[in-house]
Amino acid sequence: MLAASATVSSIDAVFTEAAAAPAVNISYDDWSYVLKATVFEAGRSDRRHAAPPEPSIGRRIIKGNTSSTRFEGNRLYFPGFEGGNLEAVMRIRADLMAMSDVVPMAEWTKNQQLAYWLNLYNITLISELAKRYPEQELRSLLYGKRGLLDRKLLKVAGVKLSLNDIHHTIILANWDNPLVIYGLFHGYVGCANIRPEAYTAERVWEQLRDNAVEFVNSNRGARMRGDVLEVSALYEENAELFPDEASLRRHIADHAEPAFAARINGASRIKTDVKDYYIADFFQGYPSDTNPNAANPGVFTELGPAMLDFLEAKGAGLRSSQIPVAVREYVIKIRERNKAREGQVSVEEFETPKEETQPEQ
Repeated sequence: MLAASATVSSIDAVFTEAAAAPAVNISYDDWSYVLKATVFEAGRSDRRHAAPPEPSIGRRIIKGNTSSTRFEGNRLYFPGFEGGNLEAVMRIRADLMAMSDVVPMAEWTKNQQLAYWLNLYNITLISELAKRYPEQELRSLLYGKRGLLDRKLLKVAGVKLSLNDIHHTIILANWDNPLVIYGLFHGYVGCANIRPEAYTAERVWEQLRDNAVEFVNSNRGARMRGDVLEVSALYEENAELFPDEASLRRHIADHAEPAFAARINGASRIKTDVKDYYIADFFQGYPSDTNPNAANPGVFTELGPAMLDFLEAKGAGLRSSQIPVAVREYVIKIRERNKAREGQVSVEEFETPKEETQPEQ
């Protein structure tokens, strides 16, 4: 329930009007810079379920995500959001909140507004998780009466807003298109990808479609178990966009690869029970997990240049024994998966709704 300071009617009054043509240019270069520096890209899923992990050498305890979807989805380098870096992100967040005070949002186009709300949601969610890092299981942190998603963390155009206000009362109310849900990053593995770039008015629908295809064609988005289609709890959370099972089935099939789409159409029923609330952190909540029994200089060769370049760019001169086993496993699986795809070319065509491609007048 919304507080009096941000009732549904007041949100509607402030955030529903839009301009037909852009009156201002909006840049998110600073936020894109942060994302490019902190997002590790995993590439597309190969639909393989991750086997249960085993304890590392010399240990009996398993650290990190144990879900069968733990090799899917991009990761954020959360240890990078410390000290002055987090302060810089908070300044970007404050600047975003103040943008509508400089140029009223009614003078922005719909695409400009959508890109804005997605970026503001994501930078707020990420910065709040960074303050609490290394939290690992995010379900209880985000949801519930005292969850982060319901706290009034923001103030835009004089209206106090929670992340759920942005999600449900602004975005879903003003854009009746399921693609918008793929632009909201919730911080855990089982949600839509965080991209290594900010959303922009010029590319927002292209970016959202790309996220939708990645998510639907991963096990954390949708998968078949026998003749039952199991889908992410994300769809239940956005039930207002899917009035019945048939509409959800169509949406998933429209973004699925051909072979998977055929199986979706033959599914006997749909279950929304795919969940992975483990933090989408590159280090899985263990930024330094020294295990002298696991020291092996060959680890760096095994992980490959992409991993080394990524760590070097962060100033993370780690010893092999400091790289958690779960991180090595994740990177190696991604490296093997991407190598297997080298030389393969696939073309997918999607019918784009007219309202997404009409030029803004």
